[in-house]
Amino acid sequence: MSDMSSDYMSRSIAWERFDVVYGGVQKNLGPAGVDLTFVRKSVLENTRRDLATYLRYDIHAARDSMYNTPPVFSIYMMGKVLKWIQALGGVAAMEERAARRSAMVYDAIDTSDGFYRSPASVTYRSHMNIVFRLSDEEMESAFIFEAEKRSMVGLRGHRDVGGIRASIYNAMPDEGVEALVELMREYRAAD
Repeated sequence: MSDMSSDYMSRSIAWERFDVVYGGVQKNLGPAGVDLTFVRKSVLENTRRDLATYLRYDIHAARDSMYNTPPVFSIYMMGKVLKWIQALGGVAAMEERAARRSAMVYDAIDTSDGFYRSPASVTYRSHMNIVFRLSDEEMESAFIFEAEKRSMVGLRGHRDVGGIRASIYNAMPDEGVEALVELMREYRAAD
């Protein structure tokens, strides 16, 4: 089982490795309110019968995912996003785009002589959520304040770990990534 919320339509997935793949679409496929779940038929045949009805994949599959009233608007918007992705070249184009854009931010981190630090090992760095730290929380807060003055919001890291987290999901325009990298360079130069 795997949560692929950040992965859907951003990179190819080795589907043969999974029996159940779950993910919210709000990151790369559309607005919040929809999850996309893939379940192997063999799992459906062995679904526990002592679970609440809503948690039983076999019941949802038997009703073509219509056990409850679906969030029609969110599904409609997801369809629009899928057509947009297809027009840009599909998953392969999104994967290349994600790698190129995240490389811009990682380059700003890696060439900063330690001013910015990535806690993620190079092997495990995300193309969707780039986390980095500065030398202390005061500098991070000042960086976030400067970003907000430039209409870059939502950069504060997770409440439990702090730092800075740049989410560059499929809908983020290249100009947004370029603006972040420019801010990083200017902020470092001003220090």
